[in-house]
Amino acid sequence: MTIKELETILDIPRATIRFYEKEGLISPQREGNGYRDYSEEDVARLKKIIILRKIGLPVNEIADIFDGAKTLPEALEENLQNLQKQMDELRGAMNMSKRMQEASLEIQDLDAEKYWNLVEEEEKHGNKFMTIAKDIAQVERGVLSSYFGWTSKDGQLYDSWPGLVGKVIVVMALTGCVMCLYRGSWNIKNFRDGIFGILTIMAVEAVLSIPMYFLGKKYPWIAKNRTKALVIAALLLAVVLLVVAGLFDL
Repeated sequence: MTIKELETILDIPRATIRFYEKEGLISPQREGNGYRDYSEEDVARLKKIIILRKIGLPVNEIADIFDGAKTLPEALEENLQNLQKQMDELRGAMNMSKRMQEASLEIQDLDAEKYWNLVEEEEKHGNKFMTIAKDIAQVERGVLSSYFGWTSKDGQLYDSWPGLVGKVIVVMALTGCVMCLYRGSWNIKNFRDGIFGILTIMAVEAVLSIPMYFLGKKYPWIAKNRTKALVIAALLLAVVLLVVAGLFDL
């Protein structure tokens, strides 16, 4: 059957079907004209996928189940634990939201001390709230990603790899050209050496960026002078490598 017929049967958009196919969850046969031909087995498999997605299982776990890397009972047990955790978080948040709604509060009327104590009271009764650690993790991820050039000029994470891959390819191509100009000869060897050079620099920076980032949280100078700190760290690393090479006659 065609993808249009499949859309009608399953009542899901074509993009969702294509996504599951891209993730390797289904593999329809192709006709001589190149169009996909979805079988009854594909329909049944997609129905299973949709059921598992609707109960909260992530796509990668569904793939593991079909591949045999994880059993369905194991995945369901983990899913129930995750759902229970979410319900616990929502219970406290719902109770507090209802109290605040019933009081017809505006932000200027919100008694911080009163509701702070009420939140603590709810937590003592086992009613959990949304964890603010997620906010911190999001910020940390964004800042740390910027150290590797995974953000746009506006500081936003790239939504897909093409932006990052394109950036790397352009830098490598320019470096290869610079090496050719420096050596005065346009050939594959010089171009390749330039690319290897920039890849080495990128690898060193990637290795050093993580400790530099966390050290910067403790020592403000490092955070304010990241480039200088990286250069100093790179030089120290080079000295250490030279010493080690000398000791072992490498």
